[in-house]
Amino acid sequence: MGASHSSSSSYVQYKNDFELVIRATKDLEHLLETGFGAPRGKTVGLHDKITAVQRSHDLSQESVKKLRYLVTVRNKLVHDHDFNALPDRVHFAKSYDLVEKELKAKLRGSSSSSGGCVIS
Repeated sequence: MGASHSSSSSYVQYKNDFELVIRATKDLEHLLETGFGAPRGKTVGLHDKITAVQRSHDLSQESVKKLRYLVTVRNKLVHDHDFNALPDRVHFAKSYDLVEKELKAKLRGSSSSSGGCVIS
């Protein structure tokens, strides 16, 4: 899925809101699928993937809220003809950065508690 970016500063570098949002949500989708086993396929949207991971990995309400915010902004930017710019680029990038860290910490926690090895 291409290079993964892992900090909000790397996302803020993009001058174009569309590129920032699409790259961030593609990385998020990849993390949900590969790290948490979210369902894949053209008929499975990101909100569906969040719901599946929420149920199977007991995500906190705070994490789910952040995830849904990111995906909702992505959907508006892509599908709403009159929504062509992020209202707050830094907030979007920081929200992604926080939720990414939370998800990766959850993965590390589940790997160490199950006795599996962690590859970083």
